[in-house]
Amino acid sequence: MSDLTRDELEFLNRIAVETTAPVEPPSVIRARVLDLIRKTPQLDESIPGEHESLTVRDAEGTWKTVAPGARVKSLSRNDRRYVFLLDLDPNAVVWAHDHDGREDSYVVRGSCRIGALGLYTGDFHHVEGGAHHGDVVASEDGCLLMITLEVLAA
Repeated sequence: MSDLTRDELEFLNRIAVETTAPVEPPSVIRARVLDLIRKTPQLDESIPGEHESLTVRDAEGTWKTVAPGARVKSLSRNDRRYVFLLDLDPNAVVWAHDHDGREDSYVVRGSCRIGALGLYTGDFHHVEGGAHHGDVVASEDGCLLMITLEVLAA
């Protein structure tokens, strides 16, 4: 078999399409194909009701300053956990602190250091309750973190 260029293959395909008449499939084949289509699961596009879900759009919510160059926006809170975004300007610092409950951090954009640990876009970091970590320092590009905190009963 000789190697044909892409242009040659496209040319032959056009000729085949232009010179071949469509053929109606036999009724048995058509029925089987339609039956298979009906049995194939379709995408479930249902949406949970407002009483069982929450959506926060990018432009929604309020950013609150928590330190120079550091802002948080609450996404969700209940009696067990608190989910928020932490947006850090370039080189911003959130001082070292202890954790009562567990904390999960995901780097959405940019990079930062938590103590001596470098985190980059797409990285995930977990801290157990009772842990201490050093300063959170944003890189020269800044950093956006999504954080989930375990809320402990008072």
